[in-house]
Amino acid sequence: MRKLKARIHKGAVKINGLVEPSQSITDTSERKVLPSDDSFQLTNPEKGNFEWWYFDVTDLRTNCILKLVAHLGTDPLRRRFFPQVAIAIKTPTRKHSLIRAYALKDFSASRRSCDVKLRDEFHAFVESPTEDSLCHITVNINEFSANLTFIREIEGWKPLGDEVKIERGRKKATFGWIIPIPKAKVVGEFSLGEERYELKEAFGYHDHNYWQVDARRKLFMDDAVSKWYWGRFLSEEYIVVFMDTYLMRHPIKSVMIGRKDTIIHSSGDLIEISADEVRKDDEIKTLYPSTITIRSVEEDNPFQMALKAKEIVDKRDLLEGVNPLLKWLIKVLVSRPAYYGILAESTLNIAGEEIKGVGLYEVMSFRNRH
Repeated sequence: MRKLKARIHKGAVKINGLVEPSQSITDTSERKVLPSDDSFQLTNPEKGNFEWWYFDVTDLRTNCILKLVAHLGTDPLRRRFFPQVAIAIKTPTRKHSLIRAYALKDFSASRRSCDVKLRDEFHAFVESPTEDSLCHITVNINEFSANLTFIREIEGWKPLGDEVKIERGRKKATFGWIIPIPKAKVVGEFSLGEERYELKEAFGYHDHNYWQVDARRKLFMDDAVSKWYWGRFLSEEYIVVFMDTYLMRHPIKSVMIGRKDTIIHSSGDLIEISADEVRKDDEIKTLYPSTITIRSVEEDNPFQMALKAKEIVDKRDLLEGVNPLLKWLIKVLVSRPAYYGILAESTLNIAGEEIKGVGLYEVMSFRNRH
């Protein structure tokens, strides 16, 4: 097992997402990602709860992108809590997405480590519960099948600590976000219909999120979070992961920079994130940022990253499946919630160098009138 180097995380997140950027934390113990952090966290099937295990694969050799999500969540009208699998595939010849809902009895997950299963159609698991375990994913749904192995290349990252407590009046929730695998080498294969692709040196990423409402005084996610941006920069030498969650009055901004097999920067609220240009998607009829810029605010640690949209890989109207009349009323009077997953051209300026790479970012808008 690789011995972790001592490092510092700058900026502690407090209740309601308030960040104290002056507070530094030695990250060898409090912020270390344990196998149990990637296990099943929800304690009951309450409406309003969410938990998801997200994986993606970027293969520059074959020009393929995969996004695979095992998801527990609540429907937009807060009527039921149920599991589902969401998959998006981009190959040189086509794009394909599928969302498959399940009954709660079809879902199982370990409370010791990552081991998530939906029937015999989706299974994500680690070989043994250690920090350097290989992660395997098998999928067999309709015309899509996959057998993938994630080989971790950099240690896990836990920028928010164990979780963030959220309160609004008497309503309460907790929010967790960890990244057990910021960067991995992915090997394996997948098939989409008659197309078959072998992966040898693909980039992989895995994170794990949950939102758990108080059983008696529920604070729903879309009442506390208006939107978030999340994304990555990838090159042979560098990995950058960032998040900007518009959480009530205190947005949470986190960033990690890794070089080779080491995290060289970890902080909260020490970056500025700007959406410099926007585009309108004619299908969903909402706006999304087509360029995003991330800048450090530390004078002694300057860096800047730019993401410029190249192609929409995945998108979804979050009111999909709602009664058409009710859906129209919500969009006119309340919001036009939508999700976008975007492939981008990207550059990272750091230590006097400009490095070109691949960018991936997502936009999740809950309270969006445009």
